[in-house]
Amino acid sequence: MWPIEVANVLLVATRRRRIDRTEWSRISRNLEALPLVIDPVSTSRIWEEVLDIAHAHRLSAYDAMYLELAIRMQLPLATLDRALATAARAAGVAVPTVTQPE
Repeated sequence: MWPIEVANVLLVATRRRRIDRTEWSRISRNLEALPLVIDPVSTSRIWEEVLDIAHAHRLSAYDAMYLELAIRMQLPLATLDRALATAARAAGVAVPTVTQPE
């Protein structure tokens, strides 16, 4: 799910003329070079933990999936989404300050 979310961010940024296709390509290459590990467990947790989190914090299922992963992995959650940040803090997850580029 993360790659699709990032692709959508790049698409929206391009449509809003915040970045051009050259910048899109550079960002994509940089992201591909990161040593990311995609979590194979999250999908098996959707029916229990993720939906419980979504219901408890009034989040979308995909936002709740990120929160479930942060809780389970005991990692901070970087987000610009206020509702997700509030839910993360309520669940005891650290939320670093993230500033949106201009």
